[in-house]
Amino acid sequence: MQKKVRRKRQILRNKTVILRSSRELFHKKGFYGTTMEDIAEYSGFDRRTIYNHFKNKEDIFAALISGILTDITAVFDEVEAEKISILDKLRKLVLRLLDLYIENAQLLNIFMSEYEINEIKKKRYISAYTLKNIHDYKEIESRLVEMIRQAQLEGMVVDVHPYVLAGVLNELVLRSVIVLHNQKGTFRKKDLIHDIFELLAKNVVKVPTQTKTAP
Repeated sequence: MQKKVRRKRQILRNKTVILRSSRELFHKKGFYGTTMEDIAEYSGFDRRTIYNHFKNKEDIFAALISGILTDITAVFDEVEAEKISILDKLRKLVLRLLDLYIENAQLLNIFMSEYEINEIKKKRYISAYTLKNIHDYKEIESRLVEMIRQAQLEGMVVDVHPYVLAGVLNELVLRSVIVLHNQKGTFRKKDLIHDIFELLAKNVVKVPTQTKTAP
């Protein structure tokens, strides 16, 4: 029994090291510039150990994305549970997602590109692990759509198809984070937050009409 427990712990430790090493390499060399051999060398394992845990580089990447999607789901759970207006929930959601996207910008950018391609062209070629990530992402997207739909019913945001607004919002945050990454030193996080909410305030959020009183 103790031997099995130790074995399970060792497997978990190995996977953790492999994922951490892969993440660092993807950031340094890019996903497409990193090989399984690179990961083996960087993590200190031989190739056989790497392949015992993951079939290929795509499965390692899918495992990393799965962890990020779990974190995003937790953010939705926490924000939706708060006793605040739907508009405040959306504002808080943007800020929380912004932090997650800044931390995981490169991986998420690759995932979104692959997600769009796979949905259209390559679905039969991708792994079950990646398909699960796509399913989980759709679930997350549907939750955002529902929040936007509720805000529309309450007259707080513009009457545009909620899926269009969800896509715009997600793309706005993700692409803004990429700009932040590429413009280090000249563009700060507070500038990014200002610009995002400026765009949303002027183009998405409905400004309450001020009732004029007679002089």
